[in-house]
Amino acid sequence: MAKRRFFPVVLLLAVGVSLLTPLPWITAQSVRYGEGPMIYELQDFSADVQLRNYADSCKAAQIDEVLREAYRRGAFSGQVLYAESGKVIYSECFGFSDIRTHRDSICPHSAFQLASLSKPFTAVAVMQLYQNGRLDIYQPVKTYLKDFPFSNITVKDLLQHRSGLKNYIYIADRYWPNKKKPLGNRDISPLLAQYGRTLDFTPGSRFKYCNSNYAYLALLVEEISGMTFSDYFDRNIAQPLGMSHTFVYDYENPRRDSVVNGYSYSRRNGFYKRYPDYLDGVVGDKGLYSTAEDIFRFDQALYDPNFLADSILQLMFTPAEELTPKHNVTYGMGFRVRQDTSGYQTVFHNGWWKGFRTYFTHDYRSGRTLIWLNNRSDVTINPYIEKIFEIAGSFNGGNAGDAYAGGDDRRERELNERGETYGSNE
Repeated sequence: MAKRRFFPVVLLLAVGVSLLTPLPWITAQSVRYGEGPMIYELQDFSADVQLRNYADSCKAAQIDEVLREAYRRGAFSGQVLYAESGKVIYSECFGFSDIRTHRDSICPHSAFQLASLSKPFTAVAVMQLYQNGRLDIYQPVKTYLKDFPFSNITVKDLLQHRSGLKNYIYIADRYWPNKKKPLGNRDISPLLAQYGRTLDFTPGSRFKYCNSNYAYLALLVEEISGMTFSDYFDRNIAQPLGMSHTFVYDYENPRRDSVVNGYSYSRRNGFYKRYPDYLDGVVGDKGLYSTAEDIFRFDQALYDPNFLADSILQLMFTPAEELTPKHNVTYGMGFRVRQDTSGYQTVFHNGWWKGFRTYFTHDYRSGRTLIWLNNRSDVTINPYIEKIFEIAGSFNGGNAGDAYAGGDDRRERELNERGETYGSNE
């Protein structure tokens, strides 16, 4: 009888110990907001090219042929990385940091201004806070930011570009009194309260891409974490993922080592160098500098539930409105979502800001990644992006879906020709 009673007692003790012992995921989450960096390490990662078979070698060779010919014709300058299932098939650098003099060749550690490609990283920072119960994305922004000018806009509205806020860039361009003094994230509310008092539409009712949304999201991260956005990003995203060449721009103390110059082009003057100005004091909507290899680390972390839970990513990748053949691109949370005619969806983001043009697709259904960073804002890279996916699809049986997701090049060309200095809000 004693032996029969012993097993249930031991079993109960074991169950009790297991209930009191934190699960690995809970343990990892609980230390994210301590004094040190988040305890997370990306496993089995390599940014080196890994050609696993003959098909990979053929893909790499054909991609290289297309890009070298494009570069020879002056079509772009920068870094390109293409990967499948966590293995880098192609990674190459083209051109120079100083385009006019052909000096300082771009290398894998050269950091590019990501422009609006900064937004997915800002969204991840916010969703980390949401995942850990520090923030509720369904609550009004004013719950966390007391000086926020509107009471009916939620954090989710900001994430999905459905707030109706006016773009701080255009308001500041007209009303910021001293263009030699940097505008900061905390300067936006006073500007909107005075010059952007009306919303463009009822919050949540429609989509309109607006940089104000992500500038406020960076401010939310600061308010809730008690850190600067730069420190939060470094401790909870860059350091844990080994993104050693990625950082948030600091207008007052800019980093100059390994930073690529951005260029625009005019018919009269040719290539001309672009410089940060007072608007670069605002971060979250832009302001992140990184490399293709570091972005690939981020891309791979999105497959790991220890970094972000699958349920969180599902929220981020869910289109805010129904996609149709005529309306095949919309926004999720920090990512654009594109759907092809078969219903296959991919997420991506692009960027355009003062001499830089960037692109990142995270084809999570097929495990494909394309990262393209340019230090020329005049380029039209979408045809080459499409060609890369065509090459990859021809070796993959053409059944991986259409991962190509381009922006509105015609609209961006119109803005560029008019001399606009800011990225397209399309």
